[in-house]
Amino acid sequence: MAGTGVRLTLLVLSSLGFWTLWGFPLKNNLLHFLGELSEPGASIPGPVYAPMKQSFTGIGPLDKQLTTLVGFFYTAIDGNRIDISLTFLNLGSQVLAAWILITTESYRVGNKDSFIIKSITLFGLSVAIVGYACVAPIWFMLHLWLSKATKNPKDYNLVLDQPIRLALAPVATIIGFGIPSVVMALPAPSVLSFEAKQNWTAIQQGWPLWIYLAQKALETLASWSDPMVSMRTEQQKRAETVKYMRRAYLFALSSSAFAHLTYTGLGLVAWFAPEMLSTKLQVQLSPDNFFIPPNPFSDVTATTLPNGALWFLQWDLIIGTLATMVWGVAVALYRKGNQGSLEAWVSALIKYGLIAAAIGPSGAAVTAIWGRDELVLKSKTE
Repeated sequence: MAGTGVRLTLLVLSSLGFWTLWGFPLKNNLLHFLGELSEPGASIPGPVYAPMKQSFTGIGPLDKQLTTLVGFFYTAIDGNRIDISLTFLNLGSQVLAAWILITTESYRVGNKDSFIIKSITLFGLSVAIVGYACVAPIWFMLHLWLSKATKNPKDYNLVLDQPIRLALAPVATIIGFGIPSVVMALPAPSVLSFEAKQNWTAIQQGWPLWIYLAQKALETLASWSDPMVSMRTEQQKRAETVKYMRRAYLFALSSSAFAHLTYTGLGLVAWFAPEMLSTKLQVQLSPDNFFIPPNPFSDVTATTLPNGALWFLQWDLIIGTLATMVWGVAVALYRKGNQGSLEAWVSALIKYGLIAAAIGPSGAAVTAIWGRDELVLKSKTE
């Protein structure tokens, strides 16, 4: 699969993402259900009645968008549908793992002249608004086209300009993404009020901006504690790049593997040992409901908002993470100079497909890019 073929594949995946996340929801009534949340007297989705909050900022268009997003994600965090919650957990964790890879690419010396590769906060906001399956394949396609670090994977291109930034990235990600996500998932009304839960869900939607602000704050603190932290020799940069890269990639692998194993493990229990679960969980986690979304080109309709939300998350997970793995494999094959070899692609997809089955597709992408980095950088530090 030559470079053009990979980029075309990613473009097709993005097109499919736009259909499954926007065209299909328009047909299956999900967007209709979400639109009703902005009407006077609307209640939060689910069996419990509580007013749907419709004013968050005082800015009409922004509040309407936040009402839609909060109503959508509320179905994943209210505790009534474990199938939606587990799919959301897996999707969020796979995106988080990919985010570490994307952040690393934005810090490489070889990519410092590319506005698109460096502007990851804009990318993240696009993901939050449009959907990972829509936006991520486009970013991956542009990265493969524009990245000097990928097309010419030499140590001087892969090294980080300021390695300390990658050392701080997992912490910034936990602060900006992890903390709001955990807080919004706290139960209501026992821990949070229904209004507070909706407020935190709205706050979580700005996660790319919160990560950016946390990163900048941490970098400022690092420069205060060590004024020379951003001034390193080339040898020091290589050594610190390898050290901090390993820590960041381990963080990404942990994120991908934990959620993937939880998601698939419970799904497999429902498949092979359903008697271990309650009747409600057997229905929600049945393979034809939990693992397999409906055909997005069929005329199937959602009878409730949660059903449509599940289908949305399933397709976002499938398409977005498949694009992530394809990108990771493509980056790894560039180092070997055989990205155009069909045999190399088949072998790599089998290898990383098995890894994806064990630790998740984003985890497979991490292992692919990590292996490339080790081979190129480690030899220069020994």
